[in-house]
Amino acid sequence: MTLFNRRSLLAGGASAVVAAAFSRTPAAAHPDDGPTGAWAPLANMPFPVQEIYPAPFWRASSESPSLKPKPFNIVVNAGGLRPDAPFEVTDRVTYYDPLYDAWGFGEPLPAPRHHIALVNNNGLLYAIGGFARNERGGWQMRADGWRTGSIEGPWEPIRPMPHPQAETVAVSLAGFIHVAGGRAPAGSVNADWSDHIDTDEHWLYDAAADRWVALAPMPTARNSAAGAVANGVLYVIGGRTVSDGNSAAVEIYDPLSDRWSKARPMPKAQGGLAAGVINGKIYVFGGEYFTPRPGGVFAEAWEYDPDKDHWRAVAAMPRRRHGLGAVSMDGSIYVMGGAAKVGGAATSAALDRFDI
Repeated sequence: MTLFNRRSLLAGGASAVVAAAFSRTPAAAHPDDGPTGAWAPLANMPFPVQEIYPAPFWRASSESPSLKPKPFNIVVNAGGLRPDAPFEVTDRVTYYDPLYDAWGFGEPLPAPRHHIALVNNNGLLYAIGGFARNERGGWQMRADGWRTGSIEGPWEPIRPMPHPQAETVAVSLAGFIHVAGGRAPAGSVNADWSDHIDTDEHWLYDAAADRWVALAPMPTARNSAAGAVANGVLYVIGGRTVSDGNSAAVEIYDPLSDRWSKARPMPKAQGGLAAGVINGKIYVFGGEYFTPRPGGVFAEAWEYDPDKDHWRAVAAMPRRRHGLGAVSMDGSIYVMGGAAKVGGAATSAALDRFDI
């Protein structure tokens, strides 16, 4: 068990001094669209990590243990790729407390994973799918998952997905977990990047029954997309395909009708990106592209207004990254980790807060 108090804080405080240097506004914003947002650097993650899917969670204060825990008062990351040679797949669980601008450690995952999706659903934290690594390869897709009611653990297993699925979109929607799209094994081999295909499969996890239910498939099979829930529906944004590169597609799933529809595409096709929601609007950050070679990493950030089906540019990321995570909490979006160069190079420990 990890005790979180002032002595267990890993970092904090000093980052506020340089926050003003990170605020910026793009020149191309329409004057009628309102503010374009500002960025502030926060305490770095305990170690550089990429290919992460963090989530909001809660933790009771160790200084006031008698108080009821406040929902969504910490940001949690689990697993990912660390920049060691060869790349290390980690089982470490870390969490950020905005009250102290500091990080702590939680109970590790039962096994190392990268691209594992964290989802807060009905007060429990779920870790689903992802890739494992051993002597056969570093991209072995997994269908299993775990859940916990406390950052201190323990993790307990849940029923595995019917098929292995990773680099997917996973969200909590209307009390259930939805897992849509991503990569799937191309055949019996499931060990490396080249062994995969895109999938359109869409699953609902019913935690009360510990079962998975097949739902309407995504119209566009793709991986490395961003997911967000706004106005009671799921948005799957951008991503890429195994063979055709990045996608600008935006598709909407309505759980009441079990149907998908199309929305206005992104202004740019971006894969390996992340998204969060503030006041009903969706904000999308970063990503990478492989062509034209040698490729690159996006600094662009975008706002999508679901009511108007309208995209606009907002303040660009001060530290461009792909394979990053974004978490909405208390009216801000916390953008963390990722890599500053295409693929595995320049893995980052950065944490920045975006406000609009």
